[in-house]
Formats: sequence, C-alpha cells, structure tokens
Amino acid sequence: MLGGITKFILQSKIRQEEGKRQKKFLPWEKIEKIAVIVEKQDALNKSSIDKFIEETKKYIEVYYVELKSKQPSFNDWHCFSKKDKSFWDLPNKSMESELKTKKFDAVINTCNENNLFAIAISSSLPAYLKCSENNRFNLADLVIKKTTPFTLKTYLDETVKYLKMIRV
Repeated sequence: MLGGITKFILQSKIRQEEGKRQKKFLPWEKIEKIAVIVEKQDALNKSSIDKFIEETKKYIEVYYVELKSKQPSFNDWHCFSKKDKSFWDLPNKSMESELKTKKFDAVINTCNENNLFAIAISSSLPAYLKCSENNRFNLADLVIKKTTPFTLKTYLDETVKYLKMIRV
C-alpha cells in the first residue's frame, strides 16, 4: 500500500514539474551540463565512469542513489543516503528544493524503472532533455533501452551515441 501512495505522490509531482519544463532536443555540441543518475550496484566501476566523464569533455554531475547506506560512498559525487529520503522513500523536502535550483541541458537516468527515488531526482532536476531506459510516468524525452549484459559504461556510451545523432 505504501508503494501505491508513493507512486501517486510522485506522479503528481512529475505532472507539476513537467508543466513548467521547457523541453527541447539539443545537438551534442550545444549540450554543456549533464546530470547522470546512478544507483548502487555490485558491478559499479567508478574509475570507468570517471573516465567516461573525462572523455565527454562536458560538465557532468553524478547523482548516486544508495538509500540503504548511512554515509556517502564517494566525495566527488552527489550521494543520496538514508538521511536524504522522506517517509515515502522519495527525496525529502530540503533535498528536492536543492535539486530544483540546479540547471542542466540533459539528465541521464541510468536506474531501473522501479527506482522511484531516482525518477523523483530526474523529475526535480531542471533540464531541456531527459533520457532514461524507460518512459515510466512519461518523464523521458529519449528512451535508450539497456542491453544484456548490462554495464553502466556501455549504457552511457550508447546514450551519448544517440545524443550525438540529434540534429536541430
């Protein structure tokens, strides 16, 4: 039952945010700031993600969702732990307000479709273009499906490949 209420709350927030958001596809050359949302996983290779960030030559902020942790795992990423979530397992009010002050050209949500916290982060971050592996809650402008076997680096490379195809 708690999950159903959380989904309802999130859907309501997304509708509000999407009504205000200016959507537009940007060519890769015009994308300057990117937010990447990542969830905790056993096979996470931080050095390969850092290398990906360096290779893009873009300003990238990583939002790392690890809601079962008490302490952040990384100092150079925005880590979300127990203290950052509300009773509904969504970002708490102060975290949500902080996210809304950011400005990005693109948001890439690499988390699975059941991670409502990550979807809430993606919804709260203002950006022209939102990418995800699913279109749950009609939030994603560009859907890039995950391949099997899944690696985060491969998924990010694939997403950038499609972003580079955008011509306006």
